[in-house]
Amino acid sequence: MSAFNFEIKIPTRLFFGVGSLERLGKFAGDLGKKAMIVTGRHSSKRTGLLYRVEEILKKAGVESVVFDKVTPNPTDELVDEGSKMAKEEDVDFIIGLGGGSSIDCAKAIAMTTSSGGKFWDYVSVGGGKKPKSALPIVAITTTHGTGTEIDPFAVITNLKTKEKVGIGYDVIFPKFSIVDPELMLTLPKDQTLYTSMDAFYHAIETFISVHASVFTDMLALDAMRRVVTYLPLAYENGDDLNARTNLAWANTEAGITLTLAGASANHAIEHGITGFHPDIAHGLGLCMTGPNFLEHIKDHIVEKLAIVGKEVFGVYEREKEKASELAIMKLREFQGIFKLNRKLRECGVKDEELEDIAKVSYRAMYRVVENTPGNLKESDLLEILKKSF
Repeated sequence: MSAFNFEIKIPTRLFFGVGSLERLGKFAGDLGKKAMIVTGRHSSKRTGLLYRVEEILKKAGVESVVFDKVTPNPTDELVDEGSKMAKEEDVDFIIGLGGGSSIDCAKAIAMTTSSGGKFWDYVSVGGGKKPKSALPIVAITTTHGTGTEIDPFAVITNLKTKEKVGIGYDVIFPKFSIVDPELMLTLPKDQTLYTSMDAFYHAIETFISVHASVFTDMLALDAMRRVVTYLPLAYENGDDLNARTNLAWANTEAGITLTLAGASANHAIEHGITGFHPDIAHGLGLCMTGPNFLEHIKDHIVEKLAIVGKEVFGVYEREKEKASELAIMKLREFQGIFKLNRKLRECGVKDEELEDIAKVSYRAMYRVVENTPGNLKESDLLEILKKSF
């Protein structure tokens, strides 16, 4: 398909910029009189953000209840527990407050509550059905990484099968989302790294996707440039609001590209890894396999990598093959600044697990693998895992 043939559908209303959290009170009342706030166990309380959101809702005449059990890599059991609470409380809409885990969990709860049954009923790898509807969703992101505030996806893990699956349904597009860089000033250094690199890999994976277009290419390149430029600044000084704002916009741009073009197989591999090892941060997992993934498919994406080398890393090499190699080298060097070029074995992954990880990655995320140039098979995913081990 030509890069000039594409469709754009992003129904979410986005409020972006410093101070945009205050817009919540003006629009929340349009969604109902009672909300359930889905958030993590500690951070939104520690920073006072949860109480601030509750107060904004109260002033707008909206009652709220809190489901504060979200953990990194949320599970289907957690979603079902949240859905039960939403039904018992008879809430009108769901607010995801926090990082990608909280917002993804909120989306899944909203869908399961409205459509009935259990969450895994709607997962395609389990032969799931399409949801009929979802409660209205509001996304308030506190990280600059997942892009979930602007996409129709949610990633949930089944602990029994070790499948970390991304679902994608139009009904879970947020009704409106708030991206307020002020809320990101409290991100610790490690989360600043991991979420920013998640956005980077969203951008580069959609840039090489078989469904990429001139529109997504424009956003993806800009997102990558902003991460490379502003991550070092935000890492050194977390209070740098300009750096946080640029990273927040990079994340949102990458989220748009993810919606329109889809990620590539590096995300499938990472989902397999953290399905088995949920304590590994998503962004770190992407970095451990990312350069090896790009090298594995380099012959199919030489021109695109050459563009990344020039436009993102300042590589001015006319010979495209050499330029593509330099782009990967520069990515390794950038990750090396933050000690992100780690081996899987350093993070507890075992050699005997690799075949199972590749198998689950391919089965659970085959649609993402299909987005990747080169017609990859399960054996390709295993080879990349072995190189990263």
